Formats: sequence, C-alpha cells, structure tokens
Amino acid sequence: MSEYVGPPVVVGVDGSRPALDAARWAAATAVRLGAPLLLAHAYPDGATFYNGTAMMIDAQFIQELREDGNAMLDTARTAVLEEHPGLPVETDLRTGTAAAHLIELSRAARMVVLGAQGAGAITDYLLGSTVLRTINSAQCPVAVFRGAREAPSPDQRPIVVGVDGSDVSELAVRQAFALASAFGVGLEVVHAWSSERRHGLAHASKYVDWAAYEEAERAVVSDCLATWAEGYPDVQVAGTTTEGAPADVLIRHASAAQLLVVGSRGRGKVLGALLGSVSQNLVHHAPCPVVVCHAQRSPG
Repeated sequence: MSEYVGPPVVVGVDGSRPALDAARWAAATAVRLGAPLLLAHAYPDGATFYNGTAMMIDAQFIQELREDGNAMLDTARTAVLEEHPGLPVETDLRTGTAAAHLIELSRAARMVVLGAQGAGAITDYLLGSTVLRTINSAQCPVAVFRGAREAPSPDQRPIVVGVDGSDVSELAVRQAFALASAFGVGLEVVHAWSSERRHGLAHASKYVDWAAYEEAERAVVSDCLATWAEGYPDVQVAGTTTEGAPADVLIRHASAAQLLVVGSRGRGKVLGALLGSVSQNLVHHAPCPVVVCHAQRSPG
C-alpha cells in the first residue's frame, strides 16, 4: 500500500526483545492497515527517584535516560524500516510512566501495541502494571504481542474472535473483520458457553429447557455473522459454538490462529475486574497476539 493515512499504530518501545518483536509486528500490521507507525518510549523524570530518604537524582543521570530512550527508539526504527522501507515512522519520547504515555497517545491512535513482557526483572509485575493499565484505560484497541519471534509479521493463518453477545463483543467482532480484511485472511467467530456453571442453575437443572438454551447460545454466532459478514464479503468466515470455559476454548482455537481478538469487560478501580478474567487469562497465556477492545471508543 503506497498511501498511509489516518491515525497511527502506536507501539511501546523499552529496549527489550519482546518490545522489538512487538514493533516489527506493529509495523507489518500498520502496512496492511495503511496507517503510519509511531514508536513511543517514556523515561522517568527526577521526581520518580525520590524514595523514603528523599534521594536526589542529578540532571546528568536524567540526560542519560533520555539518551538511552532515543537509542532504543532509533534501534526499533531501523529494524522496522529494514522490513518496511516505505512505512512512515515517527518517534515520541517523553517523561513519565510507560502506561500513561501510551494511554495519552491512544487518544489519536488506530491501535496500541505492546510486548507481552518488558525489560524488567519481574516480568509478571511489568505485564500487570503496564500492559493491563494500558488496556484498561486506552482509547483504542490494544494488541499484546505474543508468539514466535521468528515470524512476527501477519501471515495466512486465520484470525479468531471471541463473542458472547455483549456490546463489547460486537466491537471486537467489528475490529476482527476489519483486520481479517486488511490481512487478507479468514475469520473464525468462536462462542463458548457454560450451562449449569455459568448460571448457577445446578439445583434447578431439571426445570431448564436445555435444548432451547443451547439454541439461543448458537444464535449468538449466527446473529453476529448476520450483522457483520455482509459488510466484509472478502472475508471467509466460519462460526463455532462450544460448551466449555471461554478462556480454554479460545486458547485452543488460537493455537492455529495468527491473532485473537476479544472484548474487555467494564471499568472500575480494580485492574483485575476491569479487564475481566477471560481477557486477562488470554493476555497472559494465549499462543498468539491478542487484541483487546472495550466500549470506551469504537475501534474503527
């Protein structure tokens, strides 16, 4: 694609290998979306280093952090331009936390992309503090790059989207169709449902019309396809409805996919509750990149 217009794909860069792989995937995705790429890095300011004894960090050290940040951005920019020389690439360096930086940039972004692990020693903490905070507060879809670093670019494998009939799920489906069309691949719409465990009806199971219930669950996928498939005639779509734990079902389907798209749940002050157990499970354990959409802003 020779023309790159519209909001950029933003990717967080921290000097780690996962972040560089995420940048390469983001660049390839930006090419297919016809969007420019923005590489972002944040470094702490002096106030960040105050501890209980009010230790001061001098200006020279802050300057070194800034220089290191510029070097990280230059390395990532060189890497993505080697693979996509015609892609417009900008950089954005500022002080503050990585999450706050990415959240601010998300206000005018097509998508925000992060690596699943950061450059710190406690990677689970980094995932929780940066990735989850960004997902919960970003104004656009957030992609967490996971998978083999040998092949970070989009390929011919299908995209999988998880649906549950909610409004947020509809946004995920819209995003998944748009990505499948841009990538030129098929789309698998997956709905997982649990009968007695989901609704706490074990004590009243004999009074439930399970055939009607299962038919209603299958209609979640058919209704979704009826809504979106007509608008994307170039996308070959398959629908699957399966009884089982949603995270387990989606991870199983994602094993043969290049990308998994899901919706996040509502918002609040507790990070785990914000993202939702299914989305959080997928962000931590999916075998491929995961795109999380939420209702704060339409992903188109």
